[in-house]
Amino acid sequence: MGQSIPLIPLALIIILAIAVGVLTFLVVQLQRKLRIFMNGKDGSDLESTLIDLTQKVFNIEDTLQAHKEGLEYIDSRVKRSIRGYSLIRYNAYDNAGGEQSFASGLLDEYGDGYILSVITNRSHVGVYSKKIIAGQPETSLTNEEAEALTQAKQPLNL
Repeated sequence: MGQSIPLIPLALIIILAIAVGVLTFLVVQLQRKLRIFMNGKDGSDLESTLIDLTQKVFNIEDTLQAHKEGLEYIDSRVKRSIRGYSLIRYNAYDNAGGEQSFASGLLDEYGDGYILSVITNRSHVGVYSKKIIAGQPETSLTNEEAEALTQAKQPLNL
């Protein structure tokens, strides 16, 4: 009988050869991907691409901060703008018709503002203003002014 090669070492050699082939294929694939990754879209290397992306992130953060400050400024202005208003028309004098007199409530989001009253008759027009702080009048109000304040406070939930 001739000399025979033991089967176990031969099987190991075949398995190792297949493993080396698969690993070589994977390394070639990885090198191809790495080459593409290292060559940015304009031919720059990875470092310059990362620097560029980092700078873009800083620019975005600066822009977001500027937008945040702008929105906070707008929000503060909106809160101080007229948010609740009303208009109550009435006859200030029994002999003068047409409901030409009125009381108007003008309030910001904090309930600060004024009640404006205009009292009209044939020969005179009087304009009056009463300050409101946190939804409360500084001076006493007429019935019409009190109604104007109540209606102006409704959308503000005061």
